[in-house]
Amino acid sequence: MRVAILGAGATGGLLAVALAEAGHEVSLLVRGPHLTAIATDGLCLCDPAGQKTVIRPHSTDDPAQLGPQDVLITTLKAPALAAVMQSLPRPLRGLPVIMAMNGVFWWYGIEFQPKGVPLDCRLLDPGAALSGLLDPAQVQGAIIYATNQVVAPGIVQNRSPSNRFAIGGPVPSNLSQTLADQFTSDRAQFVVAEDIRRQMWHKLLRNLSSAPISVLTGARVRDINADPDTARLARALFLEGAAIAASHGFTGLADDVELVIAPGKGANQVPSMRQDFDLRRPMEIDSMLRIVQHFARMADVPVPFLESFLPLVILAARTAGCYPRAS
Repeated sequence: MRVAILGAGATGGLLAVALAEAGHEVSLLVRGPHLTAIATDGLCLCDPAGQKTVIRPHSTDDPAQLGPQDVLITTLKAPALAAVMQSLPRPLRGLPVIMAMNGVFWWYGIEFQPKGVPLDCRLLDPGAALSGLLDPAQVQGAIIYATNQVVAPGIVQNRSPSNRFAIGGPVPSNLSQTLADQFTSDRAQFVVAEDIRRQMWHKLLRNLSSAPISVLTGARVRDINADPDTARLARALFLEGAAIAASHGFTGLADDVELVIAPGKGANQVPSMRQDFDLRRPMEIDSMLRIVQHFARMADVPVPFLESFLPLVILAARTAGCYPRAS
């Protein structure tokens, strides 16, 4: 299949190599020094064992130069998603699109009303930019269970022993299984989530418990979990998130807290939100933190730890130029 990966950074780089190895024709939408390096030397993926794989895909920073495709995969961060999707040539906009990202999907509230109450998700899709452009039937969300980092332009370090993507859409369809069957390979496994929204919360709680602490301290996830005091804070954030998930009908997630936050657990690198902070890039505060606070307030779920951390994270992000200042 012809697959265009939009935003081929850390996760996108892994997917580009995995799909190319599996025989797919891969094109990349990428920019800046990363594009220059890929165009000159190829895209290099280093696996945890130190083995390097180099591919030379068609790469461009101009959506009009991507050419005909069969499927789109976006690994773009939430702040960039709408603008890039709007910039695509019209023939590409109607293709199946897998959106691999952290946080709450922009389509989370489509055909989903916890306890019969419609969700206000405007924070995730300002001006209905995405919902006005895409048909829910063409969209798939992907939950990322893989640890990757761009360590230099054109070079991605993969740090996870296995790489898994759980996919599913806002509305039931056969598209999930079709894409999973096409894209699963030795390097990256695609599985169909039984309930993609529940799977989203399962991953989000891990980010929610570590990202705010790492943004403020620079600590790696494993170090946060190893220190008794920061682990206590991480558990509190995790449990607050689990309570919000439960208010949406996704119960039992709190049971994982001791498995997730314990000495020796967690990635041996900083979360993606801290990586964006260090690189002075737009941060996914709205889709990972503010929307969770918003859901908590809608459901009258107390979240004192999140309410305390969030203003500090926003101030740090604004000071670094990574989040818009209040108008």
